[in-house]
Amino acid sequence: MRLWRTAGLGAWLLALACDSGGSGEPKPATTASAPVLPAPPAPPPPTPKTATTFASKDGAALSGDLYLARPDAPAVLLVHRLHGDRSELSPLAERLARAEKRYTVLSFDLRGHGDSKAPEKDKAQQPRRFVADVEAAMAHVSERTESPVPRLVLVGSSFGATLVSLVASQEPKVSALALISPGGAIEGVDLYTPYAAVRERPTFLAGAEDDNVTRDPLAALAKMAKRGTHKTFGGKAHSAGHLAAAHASLWEELERWLVSVYDEPPSAVAAQPDESTPGKR
Repeated sequence: MRLWRTAGLGAWLLALACDSGGSGEPKPATTASAPVLPAPPAPPPPTPKTATTFASKDGAALSGDLYLARPDAPAVLLVHRLHGDRSELSPLAERLARAEKRYTVLSFDLRGHGDSKAPEKDKAQQPRRFVADVEAAMAHVSERTESPVPRLVLVGSSFGATLVSLVASQEPKVSALALISPGGAIEGVDLYTPYAAVRERPTFLAGAEDDNVTRDPLAALAKMAKRGTHKTFGGKAHSAGHLAAAHASLWEELERWLVSVYDEPPSAVAAQPDESTPGKR
């Protein structure tokens, strides 16, 4: 009887051990769920565009589109070709309004183009009169930002490239410039002498390889530039608008370059002309 009880007790203990996990189907391993990462922040809204008007010192009534970024942001001025208007460079302005680094952007019509009016006694035979329009645009940006603009980047198309070179050679705040479809002497105005004075500054150069106006000047400027970014596209399109119509990547290339020079410091002093300039072309 005692032996039976002992055997029964042993069986009961064995069963208890089995129930506690000693045998049977193994329980599936639990896998920790991956942590839920927060969604990336939404990009900031585009810099708003507002229509603006201002005047040159000699009385031209100028109109443009202003994209006003934060007060300490650098500014970009967009200068179109002759016989065009500010819509030529609007695609670039819209891209910059959404860019990673935001510039204050002013795209405007030169006198006698688009919505801008020339003064009554405009000296039409003097192409350099347009320089006053670019200078007025720089002053207007400073007025609208309500603080001194720390630095300026000038972008010019065709004759606009000549104008921004002329202005940059006299303005220390210009930290970089982009010359699209430049000509050596459009309207008889020399490009090489003013550019030689600023060739140490970052420069974006672009044009079509079969553009007879641009081909030789583009090659000469690429050799002159100390910190140049040189882009050559196929075809013969002249001016930023026509070149981008054939090669939409122009706007992307320009935006990327502008972001890269966003923090470029301005020149300490106004540039002085360099004597080693090519002849007019």
